[in-house]
Parts: sequence; structure tokens; C-alpha cells
Amino acid sequence: KKIAKQHSLDLQPIFLDSSGGEKWKEEALKSIHESEAVIIFDKKSCEESDNAKWEIKKSEEAGKQLIEINSNSEDHNSIERLKSIYDLKEEFDSCFSSNKDDYFELYKLMIDSSESLIQRRQKTNAFFITVIGSLLAIAGLLVKTGAINSGSFGILYGFAVVGLLLCNSWRNLIDNYGKLNKAKFDVILRLDKELGAQIYSAEWIALGKGMRPKKYKSFTSTEKNVPLYFGLLIIALTLIAVGWQIWG
Repeated sequence: KKIAKQHSLDLQPIFLDSSGGEKWKEEALKSIHESEAVIIFDKKSCEESDNAKWEIKKSEEAGKQLIEINSNSEDHNSIERLKSIYDLKEEFDSCFSSNKDDYFELYKLMIDSSESLIQRRQKTNAFFITVIGSLLAIAGLLVKTGAINSGSFGILYGFAVVGLLLCNSWRNLIDNYGKLNKAKFDVILRLDKELGAQIYSAEWIALGKGMRPKKYKSFTSTEKNVPLYFGLLIIALTLIAVGWQIWG
């Protein structure tokens, strides 16, 4: 937990119970094959356990990278290896060839791709605002015209459920658009380094590299609040409808 927090890594330890026989080995093998790397925590202690030695052997047979971390000290080389695997830095750098003649064309292609993604994102936001707004308008119209009575309140609850599901999908899409756009800008900034003037890198530095909210706050973090507010509005209106049904 300490290493994960300090270095912003998503470590997922798997806890296995070997007291019930050999069944745990199936889950261990599955976890080993699905992992990007295997951490050996306190190797000296692991060598005293037959189960741990079996897991290390199976990890080696699976061709997984083994990273040793001790409990009493922090091995910086191991941490750097772990971060490199998690960030896929070596694989990322290997995607850029030594031939830099076509870098400028690729640079323009990535910028166009990023702009296209922003346009798709705006259209997605417009779609969800229109659909959720229409649901709220239809529900309000049904109530105003008296089409909804005590026996048909289930229709409003159905609208609320659909609205909340749409808000959740919208929020997830915004989050994924943000991650995709960040990946595109990682590529742009990498290409930027090979050109004469690093304009996007300079802009990012001027904005405090995203670490100073007063200078820059990401669009994604702001946009994600919109479906949240819509969801809260739907919940509030649903609670009002429930109160109206009970005491009306």
C-alpha cells in the first residue's frame, strides 16, 4: 500500500487460502498468467515457504518479470523497474523509430486526431444533454397535464432509473475520452521533443503541468460534474415524487 500510494501504482495483491487443499493453485496460476509482472515481497521469507517457492517457479515458467522488494528497505532499482512496467515506458519509447524525417507529418496527424476526438466528445455531451433533458421534460409534462396519478407513478420511477443509467454511462464515457486524449497528448509531447520548437511542451509547462489547479484544471474533471449534477437532480425529483405519492 505504501509503495502504491507513493508512486501512483495500481498494485493488486491476490490473497489465497491454501488451508483447503490444492485448489488455491488454480487461482494462483490464473493470476500469474494475467499479471504484467510478479512481485516477490521479502524473498528470504518466501524461500522458507514451499507454496511461495512454487509460485515463483510458475512465474518463471510463464516468463513473467520478477521484481524483488524487501519489507525493511526500499530498493530504488526495483521500484524503477516496477514503474517502468506499469507505465509501459520501454514499449512506448520503442514505438518511435530513429528515422525522424516523417515525425512532422505524424505530429500533424496526431493533432488532427486529437481535435477530432474533442469534436466527438462535444457531440456525445450534446447527445446526453438532449436525451436526459427530454426525459425530464416529458416527465414534467405528464405530471403537469395530470396524466400521472397514484396508480401510474411507476412510469416516473422508470424515467428516473433510465435517467440515472444514462448519467452513469455519460460519466464513464467522459472519463474514457479524457484518458484517450491524454494518451494522444503523450504521443504529441514525445514527438514534440524531436522538433525544433517544443510548443505543446512549453504550453504544458506554462500551465504548471496540470499540478496547479489555479493555473489549469482538466476539462475531464469539470465535465464529469455535469452528469453528476443531472443525476442528483433526478434523485431529488424522484424523492419529491415519492413524498407526493405518500402524503399527497
